[in-house]
Amino acid sequence: DADTSPTPQAAVAAAAGAGLGLVYPAATGGATLTVGESVQLEPRIGGRCTGQPAADRVATSVAATQAAFTVRPALPEGLHLGRVNGVISGSPAAPSQATTYRVVLTLEAELTLQVEEQTSPSCVTYSINEDFATRLATVTDVADLLPEPAKSRSYGDWMIWMVHRAWLNDPALADLNFNNMHMPPAHVEERIAPKLMQAMTTNTHIQVLSLSNSNLQKPQAVELAAALQRNTTLRSLNLECNWLDSSSVRELALAIRANPKSCIEHLRFSHQKQMGQFFGRPTEEAVGQMMERNETIVKLGFECDDAHWRNLIDRALLRNNDTRRRQSGPLPEDDELPPAQARTLGHVLLQAPPTGDSPAEVLPVGGGDAHRCVLHDYVLQSRKLPTTSQLQSCAKNIGLPLPYTKAAPLIRECRSVMLNTCRGKQVVVTDAFGLEATGILHSWSDVNDHWSVDIWTDTGERMSFRSRKEPSLSISKAWVAWLQEGKVTHSGTVGGG
Repeated sequence: DADTSPTPQAAVAAAAGAGLGLVYPAATGGATLTVGESVQLEPRIGGRCTGQPAADRVATSVAATQAAFTVRPALPEGLHLGRVNGVISGSPAAPSQATTYRVVLTLEAELTLQVEEQTSPSCVTYSINEDFATRLATVTDVADLLPEPAKSRSYGDWMIWMVHRAWLNDPALADLNFNNMHMPPAHVEERIAPKLMQAMTTNTHIQVLSLSNSNLQKPQAVELAAALQRNTTLRSLNLECNWLDSSSVRELALAIRANPKSCIEHLRFSHQKQMGQFFGRPTEEAVGQMMERNETIVKLGFECDDAHWRNLIDRALLRNNDTRRRQSGPLPEDDELPPAQARTLGHVLLQAPPTGDSPAEVLPVGGGDAHRCVLHDYVLQSRKLPTTSQLQSCAKNIGLPLPYTKAAPLIRECRSVMLNTCRGKQVVVTDAFGLEATGILHSWSDVNDHWSVDIWTDTGERMSFRSRKEPSLSISKAWVAWLQEGKVTHSGTVGGG
C-alpha cells in the first residue's frame, strides 16, 4: 500500500546580501523544501539575468578575483553551498524549522597606486620675479604694460605677463597658447590659471585658447565653464591631456549649451590623464545635448561610447559643417566626418538652380554655334541632358549634321558645368535599384569613366554614389525657368530620338 502520511519537509529562508545585489530568486520570501527532493538554488548578482546561466555567470564574474561564498549558520543536512559559484544544491536529509541563512560573498582585488610629488609647479614658482609680478599687477592699461619677459629664461614671469594681457583685454592678443607649458595649481600660484579663467569671462579679443597638456586642474575647468556662459568671441578651445574629470567636462558642455551666442568652432576634451577613454553617460549626454543645440562647432575632440549620443553628435557635426560650407566655402577634411554610405550611381536630378551664375554661362547659346543652340533647346524641352546619339539625331533632323567627335565633348562639357554650378545645391540621386536620396551635392568626379557623386542628405547622412558609366542627368522645372532667362531664340524644332 502507498504511504499516505505527510511528506517530511524542511523550511529554508534565505537572506543573501540583497543590499549588495546578491539574491536567490527561487528562495525570495522563503522556500519550503521536501526531504529527498533535489535542490538547485542559483544566485543572481545585480538581481537580473543576462542570458548566461546564473551559476556560470557568477563563476565567471569572480574567477578573475579572489572570492568565496560562505553561509551562516550551516545549511540543513544534505544541502551544500558552492564556494566559487554560490549554488545551494543537494537533497535535504531531515526536516528542520524555518531558519534564516546568510550567504556572504567576499571579494578581494589588488590595486597598485603610486603618488609622486609635483616638482614642476615649484619650478615655475621659483622662476617668478615677485618684484616684476607686483609691478605688473598695478598696470591697469594695456598701453602701460611692462616689456615682455624672455620666455626661455623667465618662464613664470612670461606666463604671468600673458595672463595679465588677457585680464586687460589686450586687443593684440587673439591667440593664447600654453600648450605643453606647466601651469602651477591654484593653491601654488593664483596669478596664472585661476586668473586666466576669470579673464575669459570679460575678454573680447582672444579667439584661440590652447591649453593642451598645461596642467589644467578640475576647479579651473569649472571656473572656465562659468566664463564660457558669457564669452562670445572664443572660437577655438583645446583642453586635451590635462587633469579634468567627467564632472568638469560636463560643466563645460552645459555652459556652452547655455550660451546661445557662443562662437566656439573647435573644441577638444580628449585624453585626460585621470580618465579612461570615455567620460561616462552623464557627460556624453551633456555633450550630445550641447551639440544638438549648437550650430557653430565643426570639430569636436571627444570620445563617446553611447551609440545614441555618438550618432547625435556625428549628425550635429555634419549639419554644422554643411552650414559652414554654405556660408564660408571650404569643407573640413572628409576623414574628420562620419563615413559615407556607398551606392551604385544611376541618375541625378538637379533641383535647385544656381544663384550666382548666369544662365548663359551654364548653358551658352548663340555666338554662331548652332550646335550649342540645339543642345540648349533639347534640355529646355525634355528637361534632361541628351545622350550623344540623341543630340546627333536632333541636329540631323533640323539639317545640322553633328559628328560624334563634337557631340560627345559638347555634352561632357555641359554636364560638367551644370554639376559644378550645383555644388552646395539640392539634388536627387537615384541608385541602380531606383531608390532616391535627396541631399546637398558635396562633390563629383569623372576619372577614366569612373563616376563618383557624393551628397549630404537632409537626415545628416553622407552618401557616395559610384558607377563605371555616365549617369543620366535631368533638371527640375525651376531649372527650366532659370535657363529660360538666358535663352536666345533659335529657329527650328528639336525632334528625333
